[in-house]
Amino acid sequence: MTPLKGVGFNTFAVPFSVSGGNETKTVGSYRYHFFTATGNLTVTGSGNVSVCSIGGGGGGGRNNAGGGGSGAVDLFSTVAVTGGSYVLTIGALGSGSTSDGAKGANGGTSSFASTITSLGGGGGGSVNATFRDGANGGSGGGASARGDGGNGGTASGSNTFAGGSTNGTNPSAGGGGATAVGNGGGGIGNSNGGAGYTLTTIDAQLTAANFTSLTGMTIISSGGGGGSASGTVGSGGTGAGNGGVTNTTGGNATSYGSGGGGGGGNSTGNGGNGFAGLIIVRYAV
Repeated sequence: MTPLKGVGFNTFAVPFSVSGGNETKTVGSYRYHFFTATGNLTVTGSGNVSVCSIGGGGGGGRNNAGGGGSGAVDLFSTVAVTGGSYVLTIGALGSGSTSDGAKGANGGTSSFASTITSLGGGGGGSVNATFRDGANGGSGGGASARGDGGNGGTASGSNTFAGGSTNGTNPSAGGGGATAVGNGGGGIGNSNGGAGYTLTTIDAQLTAANFTSLTGMTIISSGGGGGSASGTVGSGGTGAGNGGVTNTTGGNATSYGSGGGGGGGNSTGNGGNGFAGLIIVRYAV
């Protein structure tokens, strides 16, 4: 240890160390801590860490329904930490709707203590006239195409986009993604979900080969595809759920922060589930 000169005595600097997370690994010049579930980051000494935070993905709506929006993506930013414990909250997945009278659920908010907050994606709109608009969120949910259609949910936060709107013509709209808006249904355009964020663009080391937490993933926070009563349905962005067609449930998302697909038309077309959020902490070693 390096002695610190005082008046009449010597003290010693406390070495900086960090623990916590569901997967911890040193790759290249950084130590990484992945939080896929809510937990504590415990710090000894003081220093700087970089934090990337992703909100949970929204659920798809029911019965010719809109796709769920993606969670906000706060890219790596420096946070000064000192000795103690920091609560890291991981946003839960938004469940797909199982009722004509409810939108898909919004994804949960991810947060690093009170320093960084990443909103979850908005749920997709459902068939009932009161619930046809996509929900607001990180990225907005897509609207249902039933009746006169509806408006896409608005976006709030970093790397977020609005959900698609509809004009009452099949198919329903896609949810917004981290890099693109959700597409409108019917005569407004295709009903695909908005594109997500490529992991290696965030950090070149974020690959499944390096981290088991990323198995099967190359892109995160994509928007879910819109469902339809017949014919063509929307595709989710990579890692998000596809829309369902007649009597078919929307697909579940498979990557962090991505939205679920909107349910297909008629009584069994439930919405697909979004995918939970993620927080990554890294620091130089």
